[in-house]
Amino acid sequence: MKRLYALYDLDKTVLRHASFTPFLIFAARRRSPLHVALLPLWVLAMGGYKLGLWSRGALKQFGLRLMVGRLANDAQALALGRAYVDHITPGWIAPGAARAIDADRAEGRELWLVTAAMAFYAEEIGRRLGFDRVIATGHEVTRDGRVLLRGDNCYGATKVARMEEALAEEGVTRAEADFVFYSDSASDAPLFDWSDRAVLVNGSAKARRKAQGSGWEVATFY
Repeated sequence: MKRLYALYDLDKTVLRHASFTPFLIFAARRRSPLHVALLPLWVLAMGGYKLGLWSRGALKQFGLRLMVGRLANDAQALALGRAYVDHITPGWIAPGAARAIDADRAEGRELWLVTAAMAFYAEEIGRRLGFDRVIATGHEVTRDGRVLLRGDNCYGATKVARMEEALAEEGVTRAEADFVFYSDSASDAPLFDWSDRAVLVNGSAKARRKAQGSGWEVATFY
């Protein structure tokens, strides 16, 4: 018998909103007025990403440096993540996601959160919602207090690579498992196509057209 898994994206899937920019604003407000004043630079940086000037990972690294600044240690990063989760949950949890999670759990599926969000808050969200595992973008706090990405930004095809690594750690082959994956974004096409069942959640018109041509299901979570 195959092992059953349900994979969930976080932003605009489990949550009704994107999480990273709101996290930066939340962190800046807790850190100092100076960090809040730098918000226009972050907006400009996001514009640069849309123009193709840098990668999502580089953008995320810049946002952490700009809006979070230096931290004393990793415990401070984790505390900041927990405080942020206190701030956004349960209000941001998509009602349809909560129902799907309950249904997948009742079916006997292991629940994995697979997201580009930072692990220091994604793991806390996963814990509170009863996920069995969280695969997210890692971080480290250096001796001089910089918050750096650890490894690649967990986005696009990187999610598939991280999933394969996680399965290997558990001693499970792809053929021994059955996966359903929920996400709002066509950027998750690699993991949609890798999964046995793909569910596009609250996708844009462009993403819905992609779903129609790719055999993905379409659902509304909020």
